Order: sequence, then structure tokens, then C-alpha cells
Amino acid sequence: MTTQFANSVHDFQIAYAIQGEGPALLLVHGFNNERTMWQEYGWIAQLQDEFTVITIDLRGCGESTASHQPDHYTLAAHLADVEAVLDACGVDRFCYWGWSFGATIGTHLAAQSDRLQQAVIAGTYFGPIFNTWHDDNLEIAHIAKVKREGRLTELELAEGKRQFAEAMDLDLFWARRYGAEQWPAVEPANLRCPTLVYTGINDWRVVEVLREQQAAVEAAGQRLHIFDGFDHMQLVSERATVTPLVTAFFHAAGDQR
Repeated sequence: MTTQFANSVHDFQIAYAIQGEGPALLLVHGFNNERTMWQEYGWIAQLQDEFTVITIDLRGCGESTASHQPDHYTLAAHLADVEAVLDACGVDRFCYWGWSFGATIGTHLAAQSDRLQQAVIAGTYFGPIFNTWHDDNLEIAHIAKVKREGRLTELELAEGKRQFAEAMDLDLFWARRYGAEQWPAVEPANLRCPTLVYTGINDWRVVEVLREQQAAVEAAGQRLHIFDGFDHMQLVSERATVTPLVTAFFHAAGDQR
């Protein structure tokens, strides 16, 4: 999978790869992932005979440019990155599939983009999301400062949190999270293209909110599906179960264009 780069705002280089033939389908990963997740779970091989599959590393992730400045991680910057990659690929109209953080980006594209034809949104909900991160972000900023000063061992942290803090670039992690705090909310009524929203019964951060939003999703003419037994990661890892739902949606919505 050959990596290419598209120049975007803030002079960021956004890494992407393009494979396959057919309608353009952009796949976008979650907050702490990279575009390689789609290949690792077998989605590139699954989809490339039917779609021109485009995968990107979000800014701050993978091979794309990273920065410790929160104002480099605005919603506008992320949407500009998508536009830059589409332009570099020579793509006008496209379909979208995003998971987790990538799904939230997808809701904004579905509400704003004239180029987007169909969207699959996996593992997120509507309304305010990232403004709830504020208190956690303050804690992350403090831990990052202590780590920069070489005093991480002085903090009383749970073992899992300590391992995370040692392994991560916390300044980057904080900048990306803080930059997302001010992203506006998207409601189902704002969606401008056919959209499939799906989650799992064990996707505990998401499923209860989506249950409350189901009537609004359906009133907007969109579809919500809840997989029995699936947690957040299984929304993309369980390819055999997810494939029929997603491909049937793309085919049905495509036939209506």
C-alpha cells in the first residue's frame, strides 16, 4: 500500500493511500488509530473490487504531520484535510465510512459537504460530544507537564494510566483533544445525504445516547442499526457480520442516486 501525501491547511502533509476500482469510498479511523487499521481488519481486500478505497491518516496520526498546537486540530482543519485528499485523488463525489472519531468527522461532512453522496457512521452519536472532555483534558495537560519535567514517577497513577502516559506523546494527545473541545454539534436533521448509523449493544459510551436519538434519526429519513453483542472495537473488527449491512446500504443508496 503506497503512501502518498496531500498538502492541506497549516502546511500539513496528510498521508493517504488509494486502491481499487469503482465509486470512491473514504475510510477514516478513530482517535488513537491510523489508516492501517482498515487493512489489518481486511477491509481493503474486502472492498477494493467494488470501490476505489481511500484511507487517510488524520492530522496528528500515522504518517501525517503532527503539531502540539490545539488550533491545528479544529473541525475546519480536519474537513480541509478530507478535501485536500479528495482533490489529490482527482475525486469529485465520494462515499464515506468513519469509525469512532472518524465517524464524528463523518457526521460533519454529511451535514456540510456537497461532494458526499452516502455516509456510514460507526460508533458515535449526535449532539455535543467533545465539550465533555474538558475536565479530562485538564488532567492530561497536568500529567503531560509533569512528564516533560521528568517527574512522572512522582504521580500516583493507576498502572494502566501510567503505561499509557509513558508510551504516548501526551502533548500531542492533549493538543488533539483540546482542539476538538469547541467542535459544534451535529443533529440528525442536519444530515444532507443518505446516512447509516450503527453501533453495538456493548458500545457503552454510544449506544444509550443513540437509543435516545433513534426517533430523531428516523425522522430525518436515516437509519440506525444496533448489533447484538458488539462493543466499540467490534464495529470494525467483525468484518463478516458488518459487511452485509454496510455494502447493502451503499448499494441501495447508490441505486437511488
